[in-house]
Amino acid sequence: MAAEKPTTTSGSVAPLTAASTSNSSLARDNAANPDPIASPSHPKEDWRAWMQVLGAFCLNLNTWGMMNSYGAFQTYYQLELLRNHSSSDIAWIGSTQAFLMFVVSLAAGALFDAGFTPWLLWGGGVLVVAGMLLVSATSLYWQVFLTQAVMMGLGFGFLYLVAPAVVSQYFGPRTALAMGASSAGSAIGGVVFPIAFSRLVAQVGFGWTCRILGFILLVTSVIPALIMRSQEPPSRNRKLLDTAAFRDLPYLLLNAGLTFGFMGLYIVFYYIELFALDRANVSASLANYLLVIINVSSLPGRIIPGYYADKVGSINVQTTVAFFSAILTFCLYAIHSTAGLVVFSIIYGFFSGAFMGLPAAGIVSLSDDKSKIGIRIGMTLGTVGFGVLISNPIAGAIVGHDNNWIGLISWCGALLFASSICLVASRVSKVGWGLTRAI
Repeated sequence: MAAEKPTTTSGSVAPLTAASTSNSSLARDNAANPDPIASPSHPKEDWRAWMQVLGAFCLNLNTWGMMNSYGAFQTYYQLELLRNHSSSDIAWIGSTQAFLMFVVSLAAGALFDAGFTPWLLWGGGVLVVAGMLLVSATSLYWQVFLTQAVMMGLGFGFLYLVAPAVVSQYFGPRTALAMGASSAGSAIGGVVFPIAFSRLVAQVGFGWTCRILGFILLVTSVIPALIMRSQEPPSRNRKLLDTAAFRDLPYLLLNAGLTFGFMGLYIVFYYIELFALDRANVSASLANYLLVIINVSSLPGRIIPGYYADKVGSINVQTTVAFFSAILTFCLYAIHSTAGLVVFSIIYGFFSGAFMGLPAAGIVSLSDDKSKIGIRIGMTLGTVGFGVLISNPIAGAIVGHDNNWIGLISWCGALLFASSICLVASRVSKVGWGLTRAI
């Protein structure tokens, strides 16, 4: 009687022979993971994976894209709607928004790992859209603060972390490239939103401008809510913190580097338009486009370095980017012309896009337990949030009523230089001084 062929199902394990080990192992993986994406440890990177990139693209457009556009709001508030308030007061709106996005991500990381991804996507989308629509009815500082800073900031916090956490589950060797592609949404948002704001506010007024932006956010919030799904099973460990991370020196140093980096980078996003109007006598029409130029240039900055980060290491690339960003910022001391500001904006946009697009890939590369990626990304964003919260109001206080741009440039450049030092220390503590290790 012929021997019965071994089968592999979810309820049994077929005997293995030396000749059939590879095929049987694959069969067991397929049985345990019936979804075509299959094992999280061996992602296929097929069309479903790229659908997650599309969803993450929309999330980054709604969160980073809107947050990177706050400079347009800052200028309008300071010159029009909230002109009776100081630059530092107005900066608290954008800083609190960013702070809440980062800090709420700490709780969102635990919720993500616990399997509440749909709740995060729908809940965050509602807060962001409703917040922007309510901004349209504001006229007082506290009203703008509650709607744009608090409400939208909370929504950003629910949404942002889902993007890198989901994408990291669907990609293996090309994780940094996929994250760079998805983070391009922030560059697109940073182009679309400032242009739309400056054009619409002159034609239909502030109220309808915010309503139109709210409708755009509505569409781009529904897409990820419908297509994004976590591939990891819900974790039983629902802690907000991974205590092992506090003993992980490379991870701690990476956090310090990212915190200093984001503190420095966002200063330019908030103050480039005011700097251009006051220091370089740039026309108002061109000043409105400097933020757009930065965001346009950040698009290749998010994709090209992501490609090389997969080859030489995301932390290696991010360290280089932070160092040259510091050097570039100090060049503002000597820039007094329109041409110089345009060139600065192009180069700065590329470097800022690279820096902002790589943190999640760096965290993934330092995390041995992939089931805790959500928690670790949340912890990092929470740390970064406290830095961003105070950085721009400090910058506003430095500028003051006397427009102390020299002090502002020094503060920004010092933060970026400190970032590069911490990132170097993170790399050295992980793999040593050699330059041949990708990390």
